[in-house]
Amino acid sequence: MKSLFGCFLLASALIATFVSAAQSQTVPYRTSFEEPTFTVGNLDGQDDWSNISDPNGAAAIQSEVAGGIRRGSQSLMIEPASIIGRDLTAPSQQVIYVDGFYQGPTVDFIPDATQMEDAGSSLVLFHVTEGVMGLDGNGSGGGSWIASGVDVSNDSFQRITIRQDYNAQTWNLYVDGDMVLEGLGFKDSTVTTLSGINIETSSDGEGFLDDFSVTTTPPSFLGGPALFSFQAEWVQNSGDLNWDISPLEPDGQVNPKDLIELIGGTE
Repeated sequence: MKSLFGCFLLASALIATFVSAAQSQTVPYRTSFEEPTFTVGNLDGQDDWSNISDPNGAAAIQSEVAGGIRRGSQSLMIEPASIIGRDLTAPSQQVIYVDGFYQGPTVDFIPDATQMEDAGSSLVLFHVTEGVMGLDGNGSGGGSWIASGVDVSNDSFQRITIRQDYNAQTWNLYVDGDMVLEGLGFKDSTVTTLSGINIETSSDGEGFLDDFSVTTTPPSFLGGPALFSFQAEWVQNSGDLNWDISPLEPDGQVNPKDLIELIGGTE
């Protein structure tokens, strides 16, 4: 399954999670789009991200728009009217958390979920008047868009968190750590596992994503396991550390369960 994050689909303004047979990296996955994993320029092919709508220009790693960088010196910039994505996998029938900081344009229409060809689970929409919205799926490719009551911020990052329950086939939406929608249905009942994330922007402007993760452990604001921090030690002793393969949460701390998963995945 892939999650639509603008319509994630961010259909910025969509964000979505969909299903796919492609082989891909298993979770946990965390990135802040920094060097050395990412370099400024075309996103396509960097760390297995794809410019789906235009391999030559749908998105790029940027370092010039300071307001589009939450932390560090780089972020992901999605061009207007573009779609990007990354394949990810996780064991079936698990709870998955998709978490990221996003700012970008809105849309002025409500899309018809039945016209989205890929099988999907959670879809988040950024609407100009209705604010952040989620699709309460009917399991057969459609559903109803539900307003969260939270306005979209076009000039600052909002933390968008999706909790996906593949066993119950329901999902919850959190904005800046507050649950705003609960128990929404999956768009398609055929979705039983994670396959990746897609982000789509509207034609009204660029979207920016930073500090993004997909994990099987909840973020700290949802009562995840106690975090410990040895960021200072890593900086001091490993100046060339590839931060994008380390299990860092957005606050710079490490989730020990993610660390165990990461080590296990390298064996």
